[in-house]
Parts: sequence; structure tokens; C-alpha cells
Amino acid sequence: MILEVKDIHTYYGTSHILFDVSLSVDRGEIVSLLGRNGAGKTTTVRSIMGLTPPESGSVQFHGEEMRGKPPYYIAKKGMGYVPDNRLIFPDLTVRENLMLAIKIPENLDGEPWTVDRIYELFPLLEKLDRNLGGYLSGGEQQMLTVGRTLMGNPDLLLLDEPVEGLAPLVVRDLGEQILKLKDMGETILFSEQNVKFATMVAERAYVIDKGMIRYQGTIEQLREDEEIKQKYLMI
Repeated sequence: MILEVKDIHTYYGTSHILFDVSLSVDRGEIVSLLGRNGAGKTTTVRSIMGLTPPESGSVQFHGEEMRGKPPYYIAKKGMGYVPDNRLIFPDLTVRENLMLAIKIPENLDGEPWTVDRIYELFPLLEKLDRNLGGYLSGGEQQMLTVGRTLMGNPDLLLLDEPVEGLAPLVVRDLGEQILKLKDMGETILFSEQNVKFATMVAERAYVIDKGMIRYQGTIEQLREDEEIKQKYLMI
């Protein structure tokens, strides 16, 4: 097991946001954290990455406790984070954005990511090689953000609502690229509201509502559970 989160409680100031949240991800898995807007998805991802540290509970990554560790330490250990607001460098070209993110973690196992490998995964980015990040569309920026994070050679990729606000064709393309990453052996945990997208790419799912995990199971089980979908996902 590459990631094991146990019973975390997270606060924003005095507001209690996450209640006893537990989840796990095995190596090579794609796992989705599903929920409506405001359910606690982003806070969970930020808690794992150390950006909004949990007050209690445990975040084990490669068997090491990460709760209380700063985000740069967690990233150095091999966790990569793609925020929902992308945060690319608008005044740098696509290639410069990628080159800036080169990092070889301590426990790299396998072939490191290069700009050429990113362009194989996202052919559109190669065509935009010299374009400034600020002139890319939302979908192009999302591809660049994922590519930039991969340049850090993470063992675990955290994606926070990767297809929010994207056109259906872009959502489909990004889903295909995430499936390619799975075929390459990448491990991914992503939060999402888009149930159709999540069921296309994930193997297992957790459903969160009001800061509590309400469901966990395979994607096939979730597809068949109409009560959970209607109650917590508005389907």
C-alpha cells in the first residue's frame, strides 16, 4: 500500500471540515474521491499533501508518517500535487514550465520523465512548445499542469478536480491520457464531481459528503448503487 489515510480530522480555523476520513491507495491504482461541491474533496487532498495539515489522525506514505510534515518534504518523498487552479507560470513557455519542474526523488524506480516523454503523452503540448502558458486554453493548461507535476517523477499523483470546467472533448482526452498513465504503472488519487469521468478512469471510489466518507467500493459497485448516487452525488 503506497498511501494509507486513517481517521484524519481537519479544520479551517475553528471550522471542523473533515471527520474521521480514511482511505487507501495501492501501487498502480487509480482511485477517485467523489462528492458534491463543498463536500470536503479538496480539503482531503490538501490534508494528504500537508497544505492543510490534519489536527489528528494519520497520513502514511510508503509507511512513513506524513502528518505534520511540510509540503516540500512530502513532495521530496515522491508525492505530486495538481491543484484545481492549475497555477502554471503564465509568462513562461510550455517547455520552460516543464523544465522548471525537473526533480528526481530519493526513491525513483524506473525511467524518469522528460519533456519528450511528456510530449508523447500530451502531443498537443509539443505543438505549443514555445507558447506562453498564459495564452493556453483551460484544457491545455490542465495538460501542462499534469505534465509539469510528472516531471517531478512522483510515486503518487494527486489530482484535485482535474476536469472541472473543461469541455466534454477535453474531458474525454484527459481521461484517455490518465488511462495511459495507469498502463505506465502510475498511481493516482483524484478528487472529482464528474461521476462519468471518474467511472471511466478509476478502479475504486470513495464518496465524501459533509466531510465524512459515506461509501467505498469498486467502480462497478458504485455504478449499481443508485441510492448512494442519488443521495450524495445528485445522479
